[in-house]
Amino acid sequence: MNSTGKPRGRPKKENKLLQEARDFKKSKLPKDKPLTARIYLAGQALAGLLSNRQGFSRSEEIRREAYDWADRMLEED
Repeated sequence: MNSTGKPRGRPKKENKLLQEARDFKKSKLPKDKPLTARIYLAGQALAGLLSNRQGFSRSEEIRREAYDWADRMLEED
């Protein structure tokens, strides 16, 4: 310690890394999105669509088709 009572030298790496991890966790966590019936059904439709696919498909097309199926399941007749 020096005459002002503060420790000399660099701060401990452990403390710096721990603080950096906490800051990262606060800033990078995605916002919680509620699980709606539409999102749940789209996920179920997506699982079925992917299990029957052969070859390559564009992910946007598959995603759109899954939401189309979810919307159809939610329609009232």
